[in-house]
Amino acid sequence: MQRQFKRPKGFLGWVVGKVMEIDNRKINNWSIKQLNIKNGERILEVGYGPGYCIRRITNRFPRTLVDGVDISETMKETAQKKNEHVIKRDMVRLFIRDISEFEMENVQYDRIFSVNNYPLWNDKKRALSHIYNMLKTEGTLLITVQPRGEEERDSRAEKYGKEISEALQEAGFKDIALSYKKVKPALTVCVKCVK
Repeated sequence: MQRQFKRPKGFLGWVVGKVMEIDNRKINNWSIKQLNIKNGERILEVGYGPGYCIRRITNRFPRTLVDGVDISETMKETAQKKNEHVIKRDMVRLFIRDISEFEMENVQYDRIFSVNNYPLWNDKKRALSHIYNMLKTEGTLLITVQPRGEEERDSRAEKYGKEISEALQEAGFKDIALSYKKVKPALTVCVKCVK
């Protein structure tokens, strides 16, 4: 079952996607709010899952262009159905890749964000290097993590905050700021920074 949360597949993967969407709703909304998106910007979501954030952003900011990258074919299918109307208008593009292997040429993003996906990245150092290259100067990166399963402790959220901050600093990001939100089942950390 744990593998399904990492790379949802098939019908069980679709069910896991529904659970993720419901479970993550509060922290997704909290993360979107902290991004301070402006209409017309270009956004990248790393680990778009069932496409909830993409739908929220495109509904609220109709001139915004959103790309998403995820490792799950099942999540792409789910997110595609949910966002079909904006995909047809070329406002949203969905990709299947691991972020450590994903890089867009000739595209610079105003904001890049990831909710509950950072712990799943295969090569965090390489992923952050790619993100740094794809982000505009003064662009914002936001990484939110809520420890789950065996990690479900407030102390783990604090440890993630420290770990992510150090990795961001090493990758060259600046103005690193941490915020926490108490959301069941565990404390959630959001790390925000600028290129």
